[in-house]
Amino acid sequence: MREIVESVQNLRYNNFMKTVRNLLYALMSIIMCFVFVFGVYGFFTAPAKAKQHQKEVEELILQRQKEAEEREKKAQEWQESIDNLGDNGEEFNPDLLYYKYSDSREMRIVGIGDSVMLTAAPQLEEVFPNGYFNVVYGRSIYDGMDALETLESQGRLGDVLVYSLGTNTYTYEDQYEWLIAHSGNRPVFFITTYGVSNDSNAVMRRVVARHDRVYMVEWESLALDHRSSYILSDALHPTVEGSYAYANLIADTINKYVLGDPITRYGIKGAAHGK
Repeated sequence: MREIVESVQNLRYNNFMKTVRNLLYALMSIIMCFVFVFGVYGFFTAPAKAKQHQKEVEELILQRQKEAEEREKKAQEWQESIDNLGDNGEEFNPDLLYYKYSDSREMRIVGIGDSVMLTAAPQLEEVFPNGYFNVVYGRSIYDGMDALETLESQGRLGDVLVYSLGTNTYTYEDQYEWLIAHSGNRPVFFITTYGVSNDSNAVMRRVVARHDRVYMVEWESLALDHRSSYILSDALHPTVEGSYAYANLIADTINKYVLGDPITRYGIKGAAHGK
């Protein structure tokens, strides 16, 4: 009798365990189906989302380019500010900037740049109302050299020159040397690149180390620290918030090295003086 009871209990236990196993298998199957379905969905939708983000960035850049071209066309409106960027044939004396301006945002900044500077153009013009920004989508450093040569021939180099030209091509030291040589003794600022794989930043740093009045604007490090809010989905161009940060970084860097204390500007040999 006891054997019969044990057999019945074992049968019930085995049936129970079989039912539990079947339920677990069914649950796992359902989970795997969900994983598979969402995986397939993500596989097919991710490229579409990435494509949409890229399209939005391209549309933004094209809009900025159109705005830049429209500004150039409005010659009458811009003529006064452009004329004021001339040096009137006089030899430029960068030391006078320290006495003339209390903040770089008042300066006649001239920027020559690619799509990164182009994307930030509205914010740059807001931060530097007396500035002029010659910006073109896809511009290489070679094209930037041509733009500088044109401005140089027209006497439109302003007070300080800022370059954003390392994004689209590999660059070489002699190109940066050329830009410096044609900057008319003005303070020169090279903006580091973010999101590109070339070695433009390293090349710029080697050149800057050899010159007085030539400096780096450390956009790369700032962008890295705030990339989630400062950089668009293409991992290259600045957002509106990033564009304001970009413009203010340029302003603060110029303040430090051009309008800062004499030791910052010239090193230990600088003569102390006040405004």
